[in-house]
Amino acid sequence: MMTLRWLWKGLLFSLCVVFSNHLIAPAVFSATDNVPRITVQELKAKVDKGEDIVIIDVRTGEDYQGSRIKIKGAVRIPIVQLEERYKELPKDKQIILYCT
Repeated sequence: MMTLRWLWKGLLFSLCVVFSNHLIAPAVFSATDNVPRITVQELKAKVDKGEDIVIIDVRTGEDYQGSRIKIKGAVRIPIVQLEERYKELPKDKQIILYCT
């Protein structure tokens, strides 16, 4: 049962990233997983330009707490909560999910 739950959450996360691709351009695709990605430099350029984007930090617990890397203004929705909280995501803005 727990394995099925994690598979579902992984699928949901992948779908969120893929769904957000139509909002995020240009995207870079990994040769191994076909999940759209942008580089740190591309994200920084969007932030510096003041683009209307929403950055979601999907890290959980200790990964988030123990990290020095936090993007100012990012909304924290741990990956394990995406299934329950996806309706909080705006439909009219670019959405970028990240973890470290």
